[in-house]
Parts: sequence; structure tokens; C-alpha cells
Amino acid sequence: MRYCLFVFYLFTNLSAIAQLCTGSLGEPVVNISFGNKNTTAGPLRPGVTNLGYAATGCPNDGNYTITNAALGCFSSTWHDINRDHTGDEEGRFMLINATNAPSVFFVDTITGLCGNTSYEFGAWVANVLKPSSCNGNGTKPNLTFTIETLAGVILESYNTGNINEDAVLTFKQYGFLFKPDINTTTIVLRIANNAGTGCGNDLALDDITFRPCGPVMSASIDGVAGFTKNICFNNQTNLNLSMSVGAGYLNPVYQWQVSNNLGNTWNDIVGATNTSFTRNGTSVGTFQYRLVAGESAFAGVAACKTASLPITIKINNEAPKLGNQTINQCVGGSINFNSASGSGSSLSYQWTGPNGFTSSTRNPILSNIRTADTGKYIVQVSTLEGCTSNDTITITAYNAINGSYTGNTVLCLGDSTVLTAVGGTQFEWYNNTRAVIGSTNFYLAKPTDTTNYQLLFRDAMGCSDSINISVFVIKPPLVDAGPNRSIMQGNSTSLIGSITGQNNGFNWSPTTNMLQQNSLTPLVSPLNTTTYTLTVNGLNGCAVTMNTVQVRVFVSIAPPNSFSPNGDGIHDIWLVPGLETYPFSELSIFNRAGQIMYQAKPYIDGWDGKYKGKDVPGGVYYYIINRGNGEALLSGSIYLIK
Repeated sequence: MRYCLFVFYLFTNLSAIAQLCTGSLGEPVVNISFGNKNTTAGPLRPGVTNLGYAATGCPNDGNYTITNAALGCFSSTWHDINRDHTGDEEGRFMLINATNAPSVFFVDTITGLCGNTSYEFGAWVANVLKPSSCNGNGTKPNLTFTIETLAGVILESYNTGNINEDAVLTFKQYGFLFKPDINTTTIVLRIANNAGTGCGNDLALDDITFRPCGPVMSASIDGVAGFTKNICFNNQTNLNLSMSVGAGYLNPVYQWQVSNNLGNTWNDIVGATNTSFTRNGTSVGTFQYRLVAGESAFAGVAACKTASLPITIKINNEAPKLGNQTINQCVGGSINFNSASGSGSSLSYQWTGPNGFTSSTRNPILSNIRTADTGKYIVQVSTLEGCTSNDTITITAYNAINGSYTGNTVLCLGDSTVLTAVGGTQFEWYNNTRAVIGSTNFYLAKPTDTTNYQLLFRDAMGCSDSINISVFVIKPPLVDAGPNRSIMQGNSTSLIGSITGQNNGFNWSPTTNMLQQNSLTPLVSPLNTTTYTLTVNGLNGCAVTMNTVQVRVFVSIAPPNSFSPNGDGIHDIWLVPGLETYPFSELSIFNRAGQIMYQAKPYIDGWDGKYKGKDVPGGVYYYIINRGNGEALLSGSIYLIK
């Protein structure tokens, strides 16, 4: 009875101790892999096995199946298998539930072999039973492989011994060597299971191969033993590849082959039919060479040949170069050395130069150089494979420029100044927005605001200097004499002047009836309407700025109560003294009926006693005066005397 135990399994390919080929191997003449997704599934051809065929993945005792998976067999007492030993896509293997008695369960005739050629037989076998199954005492497969001629003469036989269970399903290779005589090209393979009855004796079989096994081949490159050589592209020379071939062939033939794709395909090298040949230079890349050997009797049969291990020649890229450089710099400046790149972190750098200069960075910086730093700086660039190249940078340090300028740097608004460079032979002028504004040794500056200019000097050696020039612009101060004022005659008021910006003093005019003349808020008591001027002096002799304010003086009004427009020159016109000081005044005169006889807007002159150019009759008339300054209306009567 089989017991259930789930174990996660891992395929591991291990080589069992056997008499396997230690010399040169050829490609498999026969490879029984039981197929994959690209081949037709089904039982083995008749006569190969005496076991019954089961189409399912879990065959019963005495049966087998050809499958790519076996999952959960017999309540999981078998390992789960989901791929074959080879790892082909949907690769299949022969899964065997052996009979309860020893028997030969696999017999196959193998054709296409070559006489007098040693062959390595190999087969991969796995015990599919879990160690805990069968109460930990399962019957272990025990196989015997026999190679015999068609006449039944045994050429070689090999016994595996008991094949133990593994905690994780493990295919192991079992194999041995045999050599048919020169006339034998067909043999019979027999596989017997020697285990008896009991629980277990279950196995998987895969990848049965026959490969030619030739003598040991030892390589040398230019007389030095070895199979690999790295060479820098720029250091290539012709290489002598040689192979020492051990005994084993009666009459050997040889052919050198080359592969440019790491052994995926091989091509014969025309004319290279000795144990050595000369390799000429090639492009960058990895090239593999091998010597194929075989009996001359089977020279045209690829399956009868063996091949040496490949000799690998790797042609590496040469280290990159930028080429020699020349750099001129001024004393006190710095130099950023530039070296070649191309392979990132796989490149290494070593700099040497005057005064013990060394560095291992790609682009070192030489700061604050001196005249003594003049000389040659050499960088060696090395690749990870050891290829190198050298570049030389020649440095010359020149004395630096000490530039200066002449010109006025304090200007009144609207004035200009000529700034002249002193030193250097080439010039660049910049304003405070870094715009280029000139390229001669002088610049006519007429800024409207204080401006910071930059002057860049250069000389014939490429040395440079720069200075900043600040030109201060003096702008006129903003002057305000204050708002206009109004007072009654005999009163006083304060002027409210103000100054914004730097200045060199101020004064008021006129100063008659003015107190605190040196103040921006003097007290004034004009007798008549007066205009005052506030004058401000600019800094550094720059423009004078002024502003005015008017103080209007109003007088008291006392209209006369009569006049006599009789032409005698005495009181011929009715005048209102002082009313002319009120610029927005209005005067209206009415008769008793309320009819307007005279009207003045504003008041300029008096009434001459006429209405529409004709004298009005004597009598009483009435007036209304609006002074236009918000004060109450004045009214009264006038006696016109005839």
C-alpha cells in the first residue's frame, strides 16, 4: 500500500560515480529523450519494452507511460514531477512502475556507430518514491546496462547498485565507456531491473545518450598551456593555437573549427587540418576554437568525431582615448582635466604630472594654478580587462591680468560719463541684467538709475579678469509745497511742504510775514493773496526742484447803502469793496417787483444804475451777495439817488 505525503520537489542534476569519458567528447550519436511538445506522444515502438503502456500519468505495477508530468500519484507517495531531466518545453520522460520480479524491461538496437571509436553511454535515472513511503522501507530500483553486438557478444556492462530515494526528486546520470571493433557499427542496449517484489521499485528514465569519447586533448596558446586568452584589440598579434592529442586513434584526421556565438554553432576553418594553426587578428569579440578528431575511415561522418574543449580567445576593446590636448590658463585659475569615457565604472584612471600631481579620478581639477604647474600631465586609462591607453595634456600657466578703469561714477540724472578700461586687449561690458552692451575699451554710460556694470578683460593668452563698476545716479528730489490755503485777512496759516529723496537743503520765498522760515511747515500771515515757492537743491550740484502753494486772503465785506449815478463822478457806481477777493462770488440786484436789474458772476465791477443800457428810476433796490466760500449770503437795500 502507498501512503500520502506531499513534498515540494526540486530537480537537481547530479553525476553518479561511473566510468564516464575523461577525454574529448563528440556530439551525441543517439539521444533518446522520449520527446517534447514538438514530437508525437505515445508508447514506445513494439519490442523495445515488455512493460504495458498506460496513457495516464500514474502507471500501475508492470506498466509505464511516456509523459511530461506525474502529479499526486498513488496518494502522493510518489514525488510530483512536472518536467523532465532535460528541461525541454513539455519535455517527456519514461515513467516506470516495475514488475514484481527482476526483468529486462528495455531493449533497443542502436545504429550509426563508428568502429574503433570509444563511446560514452549515459542515462539519467530518478527513484520517484518518497523516502517516507512504504513505511520508509521501499524497494529500490537496481539497474544493469549492457552493450552487446548483434551476435550477442557483450562489449560492456554496468550496474547502478540500489538507487536510493531522495527527499527532493533527483535525476542522476549513470554511464560507462565501451569501444566496438573497427567493423562494428550497430549494437544492442539492454536495461534490466534487478529489484524484486515489494512496495516501491518505481523510477523515471530520461536522456539515454551515446557520445564518441576520444583521447584527452590539451591546448596551448603560443606555447603556453591553457584554453583562454584575453587580448586588447590594439595589441593583437598572430596566435599559434596547438592541441596535444592523446593515444587512441589508429589513423586520426583533424579539423579546426571556430564559433562566434559561444559554441551554439561551429564552422570548419578551411585548411586547418593539423593539430595546430595560426590565428590572425580579428575584430572585438569572443571567439572559440576547437579541434575535431576522428578515424580517417570515418572522416566524412560527423557522428564519429570528438572535439576538444574550446580555446576561448577574447578580443577586448582598447581603452578609449581623447587624444593629446593643449590647455592655456592664467595663474590663479583652475583647470578641469577631461579624460576619455566609454565603459562607465569598468574604466580606471591614473594621472601623473609636475610637482608630484597624481589622481585616480576621471576628471580631476587643478585649482589655483601657478607658473610651476606648467608641464605635461599624463593619464593612463585602463579597462577592466587590462587594456590601457595614454593621453597627454600640456598645460601652460600665464600671468593674470589686473584690470582697472577710469571715469566718473556719480552722475546727475540725464548726464553721462565715459568709462575706460585699463589693461587687457579684449573687452566685454555688461549691465546689471547681464546683457552685453559693449566690446571696446570704453563705454559711454548714461543710466537712468543707479547701475552696476561688469567689465570683463582678456588678453592674447586667454587670461581674463573682471571688475564691477557701480555708477550712482542722483535723481531730483520730489517737492510738494502742500495744498493751497485760504484765510481771512489778519489771520495766519501753516504751509505743509514735503520733500522725498536726498537733497542739499531748501528755502521758501517770499518770506514776508513768515515765521519758522527754515521749516517745511512755516507759519504765514499774508495781507493779500500770496503764492509761496518751495525750492530744493539737489545733491552734488544736481538740478534744483521747486513747487508753489497759494494762500488766498479774504477781506471783510461792507456794501454801501446808496449811490447817485448822476454823472458827477461821485458815487456814480455802486461798488462792494473786497468782494473781488472772492473768486467765486455772485452779486444780484432786484427792484421792488423782484426783477433782476443787475447780476455779476463772478463779481468784477459795480452797478452803474442801468438796466439794459437805460437808467432806472431812483428809489430803493435790493441786493444778494454769495461770496462762494460757503459763508452765509449777504443781503440788504440800496437807495439809488437821482
